Amino acid sequence: MWGFYMPDLAAPRPGDPATVGEYAVTGRLGEGGQGIVYLATARDGTKVALKLLRADLAGNAQASERFVREVAMARRVAPFCTAQVIDTGLFGGRPYIVSEYIDGPTLTDVVRTQGPRSGTSLHRLAIGTITALVAIHQAGIVHRDFKPSNVVLASDGPRVIDFGIARALDLTSTLTGTAIGTPSYMAPEQLTEASPGPKSDLFAWACTLLFAASGQAPFGQDSLPAVVNRIMHTEPDVGPIQDPALRALVADCLAKDPIRRPTASDALMRLLGHAPAFAPPSLPGNPAGAGPAMQPPGLLQQGSAAAATGPAPPPRAYPPRPQPYHYAPPTQPTRRKATGWIIAGSVAGALTLVAASAFVAVRISALPGPTPSPTASATEPTTPTRSPTPTPTPTPTSREVRLPGTSVEIQEREGDPIGLASYTVNRGKRLYVRKHGSGTFTADSRYFEYALDPKTNLALGTDVDYSTDFFATVSIIDHVTGTKRVVKLSPKPVFPTTPRWSPDGKYGLVTLYKGAAGNTVEYGYGIIDVGSDKGRAFQVKEEGAGEWRFFWDVGGRSVGTWVGGKMKFYDLNGKLVRTLSDVGSPVWVEGDDISPSGTRFLAHCTSAGTSLCARSTSGDDTAPVTIPFTSNRLIGWWDDDHLAVWRAKGAGYEAVVIDLSGKVSRVLATAGKKAEFDGMAFRFGRNAS
Repeated sequence: MWGFYMPDLAAPRPGDPATVGEYAVTGRLGEGGQGIVYLATARDGTKVALKLLRADLAGNAQASERFVREVAMARRVAPFCTAQVIDTGLFGGRPYIVSEYIDGPTLTDVVRTQGPRSGTSLHRLAIGTITALVAIHQAGIVHRDFKPSNVVLASDGPRVIDFGIARALDLTSTLTGTAIGTPSYMAPEQLTEASPGPKSDLFAWACTLLFAASGQAPFGQDSLPAVVNRIMHTEPDVGPIQDPALRALVADCLAKDPIRRPTASDALMRLLGHAPAFAPPSLPGNPAGAGPAMQPPGLLQQGSAAAATGPAPPPRAYPPRPQPYHYAPPTQPTRRKATGWIIAGSVAGALTLVAASAFVAVRISALPGPTPSPTASATEPTTPTRSPTPTPTPTPTSREVRLPGTSVEIQEREGDPIGLASYTVNRGKRLYVRKHGSGTFTADSRYFEYALDPKTNLALGTDVDYSTDFFATVSIIDHVTGTKRVVKLSPKPVFPTTPRWSPDGKYGLVTLYKGAAGNTVEYGYGIIDVGSDKGRAFQVKEEGAGEWRFFWDVGGRSVGTWVGGKMKFYDLNGKLVRTLSDVGSPVWVEGDDISPSGTRFLAHCTSAGTSLCARSTSGDDTAPVTIPFTSNRLIGWWDDDHLAVWRAKGAGYEAVVIDLSGKVSRVLATAGKKAEFDGMAFRFGRNAS
């Protein structure tokens, strides 16, 4: 549980006990917000670490006994990369905890004196600490205060300490309504009214690895409001971790939504090079806070051995989804409950009583909200109205724009019929939205996806948060001011993806998925009435309906999708209205499936995918136009006679405009890194003519 080495052991002070239970006190290891930690000796001469809790934290005798029972659960934790709990009890009515004494400095001390970790050292640290979390979670315990000062670097590998005490304090402390932790390493859900689960420990683990690699707390250590705001609304820089696989795992663990983080068992398997037993953490469906599946002791032994001897083999990468779109269910309604914290207990040490910035915090009135995104105004009217299209800022004849967070460059010209409005990176984990009237893109953490209708300057955003009554929502956003109206659409766990505007701008369309145990399944589609701010969800029970997502038919009177090799269309009330057979094979289109005139749609001519076909939307097409061009990912229609498509180019891809004979007329974008591009999605909007 806890037990550590301090280079300057202090002698006992007047008033310190000579013995606690059957343990003889020989010196002080530290003192802090929870009490005093002593170096003690058991009857057999074994050195132990003994923590004597502050009386006011445990409360009355009944609460103290309950605390001891809670902490005793920590004795069930397998002794893999942890400091084993030996004994618990009461001394003069005050709880005490005895654990294995670990001879070694904390990670905090090592990084501060020797500098950041890298290479083999960082891998050993990652494997050892995640092995400890697997063991802790298997015992049904959430650490709740994982941080660098709770990691001890012993001669036989890293050990995690101080697990189990936070929950016991939370259940028994006389400081009612409190939460215990260290702000710089707390997960977003710990800063709200949500209860922390095992996935909270994964967030803190990732923060700790970033500290080890950079020497800095990833969300800073300045004012408490600033740290809380960054945790809730910004992404830390994972660049200090040089190994791509470890960097990707840390990024997954830093997801704001606990659903999207891996379990400790998943993370350990990735570090050991095993194929994951579950869906990748970037995919939705795993219930928030769900604990890890039980792993055999052999896997823990592998992790413990790897932590002591060296790094594991390179982990296997998760395969990409067969379709290049990325979605995730909304999170619990945490961001709409901005929660303030005040420091209620000053501490000289962390929860292990090693010098660090631990705190006991009490929820009070809300702090100021996040700094407004560049896409939003500082004040937000409750019912914004549609803004008239302002006079656009004059654009140059042509320009190149490097997309932030990527190596992708787009090439634009004045008068282009379509333009990039937003994009996502790292398989949908971060959204970038274009500022109105500029080539500037900024990160926006409020939405998963953002679809702009340049004709009206309104956008549809799939919200990251559920409503307070657990409905998935879609926002209708004024792109000029950033104000929005929130429309309830579907009860949890049904959630919307890939928003699209009807041709007349009166309706929004989303594809609906339903979160299932460890996976998601197609559910149907949703229609948003922009004029009335109403949303309706329609279930389509045919298997596979929505796998290739829904799109608007001619005139916006119905919506279509691919089902079983056929194209089926449904009206705005959920009724099947027509079916087209013998229409080729699906092709992924990021933008418009239907041509601007409404006369053609796109498909692969055959399942081989070696050519594209432009087919009639009327269904009486006897001679589709064959386009001799190989592409599995299209931007969509450029105009009635041209397409915008992606094609392989060198080590990456490029977007080009082609005519219906397959001839390339210009380059729209270049993406030099295949792995980066495969994790991106692009949303183009049709510019006002």
